[in-house]
Amino acid sequence: MSTIVYSVNGEGRGHATRVQAIIEMLVPDHRFVLLASEDAYEHFRSEYSDHPWVKVSPLPGMRFKYRNGKLCYFRSVLGAVPFLCNLRKSVRAIQRVLMREQPDLAITDFEPLLPRAAERCRIPWLSLDHQHFLSISDFKGLPWRLRWQSRLLRLSIGMFYQGQSGEAVSSFAHLPPRKGCEGIERIGVLVRKKIQDYRPHTSNEGHLLVYIRRKAPDSFWEALSKIDRPIYAFGKSIPPVTKNIEFFGIQNDHFIRHLSKCDALITTAGNQLVGEAMYLGKPVFALPEEGNFEQEVNGWLVSQTQGGWSLPMDQVTPHVLGQFLLSLPLLRKRLEGIDCVGNEQARAFIESNLPKTSLRTHSQEIPFQKVA
Repeated sequence: MSTIVYSVNGEGRGHATRVQAIIEMLVPDHRFVLLASEDAYEHFRSEYSDHPWVKVSPLPGMRFKYRNGKLCYFRSVLGAVPFLCNLRKSVRAIQRVLMREQPDLAITDFEPLLPRAAERCRIPWLSLDHQHFLSISDFKGLPWRLRWQSRLLRLSIGMFYQGQSGEAVSSFAHLPPRKGCEGIERIGVLVRKKIQDYRPHTSNEGHLLVYIRRKAPDSFWEALSKIDRPIYAFGKSIPPVTKNIEFFGIQNDHFIRHLSKCDALITTAGNQLVGEAMYLGKPVFALPEEGNFEQEVNGWLVSQTQGGWSLPMDQVTPHVLGQFLLSLPLLRKRLEGIDCVGNEQARAFIESNLPKTSLRTHSQEIPFQKVA
C-alpha cells in the first residue's frame, strides 16, 4: 500500500470529480490525503467525511474573476496577488503535511502549491489535469482566433508549476501533440462510479438537462421557456419562473439521475461534464463562458466530434434549439462510435510512477484513524 498526497484546483467541480474517479479506482490499495480549496474542498468534504482511506484538508487557492458575466483575465491576475504574497508560507505548511504523512507520491490537478512543497521534500510528483491540454497540443487545426489566443495562454501554464516526473492530460477529445510533447500521456475523461452505474440504465425520457455554472443572459432562459419540453436546470444561474423550467441548484446525485434519463445536455463547456455526458450517450449543446478560452476550445471540439453542437450562449434562440432537438437521433448515433474514457489509462499512469519499493511502510497498512 502507498500513500498519495493529491492537490486539486478548487475552481468549479470538474477537477474534483476527475480526482474522485481516480480515488474510486485506487482505494483501498492506496491511501489518499486530499488538499483542496473552494468548490473542490466542499465536494470532497461531503464525499469523504470519515472515510477510512481518504483524508481531506483545506488549501489556499485562486479563482477566476468575472466582469459582467465574462471571464476577466486581468481581474483574475489581480485577484491572485494575495495568494502569491502568501505563497512561501502556504508551501511551508504543505511541507509540514508531507513530513507528517510521508507519502510515496504527490499528484497535482493544476494546483501550484503541492509541486513546490514536493520538490523541497524530494518527493516525486505527477501532473494530471485537463489544463495542460493548452500546452501540449498543436493548435494549427483551430480557427485563427483561437489559435493566436492559445499562444498567449500557453505561456501561463508553465507558470503554475514545472519539473513533474510524469505528466498526463485528460480530455474528451484530443488534438495532435505539438513538437516535443509526443511522449506526454493523453487520456480520456475519468468517469466516476456513480456515472458508470447508470450507463446500463440510461434512457431518453423527454426532458432536457441544463447546467450553467454562473450566470446566463435572460435571452437564453427566454429561448428555453419557448421549448415544449420539461427542462431541469442545475448550477448557480437561477432561471426566471416559467412553466417548463424547474430549478434545482447544486444537487450532485439528483443531477446524475437526470443526466442518465435526459434527451440531451445543455451546458457550459467544461471538459469533465461534457465527457461524462458523452459516456452516457447524451448529445451535448456546449455553451462556452464568454472570454473563457479553454471552454471555447472545448466547444469547438464538441462540434468536431459530431456528438454535439456549440454556440455562444447569447446566440441561443428558440429556432436554434428546435434545430438541435431535430438532430438528436443523428447525434446519438455518432456518439456510439466515440470512446472518450481514460480511467484505466490513468490507473496505469499513476501506478507506473509509484516507487517500486518504499521504506515508509509503518503507517501504510492501516486506514486513517478517526479522531474522537
